[in-house]
Amino acid sequence: MTKIRSKTVFVNVENTIKIGNNDAIEATLVHSVIAYEKENGGVGVDIDFIDIEDVKFLGIPVEGGYSGYNKFKAQMLELGINVDKLVDEKAEDIIETETINEVKQMFSRLNRKCC
Repeated sequence: MTKIRSKTVFVNVENTIKIGNNDAIEATLVHSVIAYEKENGGVGVDIDFIDIEDVKFLGIPVEGGYSGYNKFKAQMLELGINVDKLVDEKAEDIIETETINEVKQMFSRLNRKCC
């Protein structure tokens, strides 16, 4: 007989950011929001930055996938612009409390229906 040991809700969320002088760089950040049952019976949430997509510079898409984005970052760094640092700063605390609560509610609904 199969027994479910634990339950987890894993949700990817996207946020569009604009960074740099005059918001010259635009991109979509993807985070995973993971809700799980804590040992005390509460709902825990972990948030991880997992990807950056649809990067544009001055409205022009950065082509070439991952390697194209790395080349773009290197070119920007030569100009004194640390794209990684700007993205990290913007990504910090970008996931809204409302989104976290929604994922927690998803988990709670799943937990009530299951097992």
